[in-house]
Amino acid sequence: MEAFSISKVYVDDYGQVTVDINPLPSNYCSFDCVFCPLGRTAIQTDEAYSFVETEDFMEKLDGVLKSHHLDWVFINPNGESLANAQLIEIIKRIKSYGVKVRLLSNGYLFNKKAYRASLNLCDEVIGELAVTNEGHFQKIQRPLKGYSYKDYVENIACFKQQYHGKFLLDITVLKDYSDSVESVESFKAIIERIRPNGLIVQTPTVEKFKRTFGVEKEKLDEIRRVLDQVISSMD
Repeated sequence: MEAFSISKVYVDDYGQVTVDINPLPSNYCSFDCVFCPLGRTAIQTDEAYSFVETEDFMEKLDGVLKSHHLDWVFINPNGESLANAQLIEIIKRIKSYGVKVRLLSNGYLFNKKAYRASLNLCDEVIGELAVTNEGHFQKIQRPLKGYSYKDYVENIACFKQQYHGKFLLDITVLKDYSDSVESVESFKAIIERIRPNGLIVQTPTVEKFKRTFGVEKEKLDEIRRVLDQVISSMD
C-alpha cells in the first residue's frame, strides 16, 4: 500500500466488509527481515513518531467510514503499526463509528506499556513469528541491537495474558530455517506458551522470496495441521 493509504472496500474470507489502512509514510520497523516483501526497512526503529500527514489521513478515513457500512478496519501497514504516535487516536476514531479494529504488528514491542493502550483498544491483534531460535532470529530478521528471541516470545506471551480481545499468531514458515521437524516442535512449545486464539500459517509468496524461502504446499499444509492441533487441544 502507498503511504497513508486506504484500500478499496472488500469482503474478507468471513464475509465481513473491510478496508485495510497504512498509517505510515514509509517502512518504519524494528526488524529488517531478509524475506520482507516490502524490501529493506527504510527507518529501523522502535520509537513512535508524529507525522504531519496523520490529520489529513484521519479526515480521509472519516469519509470512508461515513460512506460505507464497514465491519472491520485492518491496520495492516507497510511497516510497524506502532510507529505512528497517533495510533490510539486513529483507533478511537474508527471505533467511534462502531467499526471493529484489527491490527498487525511484528509483536516485539508488545512489552512496552506506552503501546498497550492502543493495542488493548483493538478487537483483534495479530503478532508474527518466523523462526524458532536466536541465531536465525538475528540472521534472518535482523532486529535492532539488543533484541533477543527469548524476549520476543515473552513479550508476545505477556501481552496475550492481559489482552481481552482475539489474538492471532501469524507464523511464516521459511524453507531451511523453520520448516524442520525440530522447528515445528519448537513452534508447538511457543504456541503453548503464548496461547493464541488462532493461527495463520503461511510461507513467502512473493516470487523473489518464494524461490529461496517458500515451502511447498503439501509440507506447509502438514505443518499447519500439526500446529492447529495444538490450538484445538487448548479448547
